[in-house]
Amino acid sequence: MIADTDSFTTDTHSTITDTHCHLIDEHFAADTEEVIGRAVKAGVTRMVMACCDCAEYAMTRELCGRHEQVLLPTLGIHPENMADDIDSQLDEMERLLRRDHASLTAVGEIGLDLYWDKSRLDDQKKVLARQMLLALEYDLPVLLHIREAMTEFIDLLHNIYNEANRQGKRIRGILHCYSGTIEQAEEAMTMGDFWLGIGGTVTYKKSDRIEIVKHFGLSRIVLETDAPYLAPVPHRGKRNEPAYTACVAHFIAEALGTTEEEVAQMTTANAKKLFNFQ
Repeated sequence: MIADTDSFTTDTHSTITDTHCHLIDEHFAADTEEVIGRAVKAGVTRMVMACCDCAEYAMTRELCGRHEQVLLPTLGIHPENMADDIDSQLDEMERLLRRDHASLTAVGEIGLDLYWDKSRLDDQKKVLARQMLLALEYDLPVLLHIREAMTEFIDLLHNIYNEANRQGKRIRGILHCYSGTIEQAEEAMTMGDFWLGIGGTVTYKKSDRIEIVKHFGLSRIVLETDAPYLAPVPHRGKRNEPAYTACVAHFIAEALGTTEEEVAQMTTANAKKLFNFQ
């Protein structure tokens, strides 16, 4: 049975936006509707569905179509999901983007990942650059997965910045699960309108991500889960859910000496500005 998300009531005064989750992941196969319902009840009334390749896109569209007021669809090719024939894969992605761009929230999840495999860096750069240029063409923000590759990303971003200037445009998006330095974030922000995606890792005992939050403040961050991955304390080690965005908001509020409502309001305002939803 499909849940009617319009019928849920929230437990919070302010609504929260989860700017990055993967609800079509197999970890949610048995209870997707219940997960969405728990999120809405926790005050998470917008969830951006990060798409990692064209094969995922149909499932993403179908689920978002069932929850149009809650789930926001994206389209992108993740660096770990690159095909052997990247040109054909990019052509298919561009065809879908051309057809559906008016109803999409972002181009993503896209990026560079040198944690698992450094052998296809040139391919990763080619795939990322083309997708960022398509985002510029269709005036869409990007969801950027940059893992152990901020130096390489900054180098590529200079080229995108120059092209955007030539077109009289400006790239914008989220540095998802941000793991770089303060200086790297500041440099990226000079070349585009970027927000930092902050999720469960900020709550981990050995994490330094709260220092990033304190430096940039609420005006430059958005909340995310990356569900089903990276669950925050006290759920660490378990399946992550969009409802747990509220845990991240609580942790940040305590660290900054403010309220959860203020964190929710500011980060959702940032998401609305970036994604242009009401």
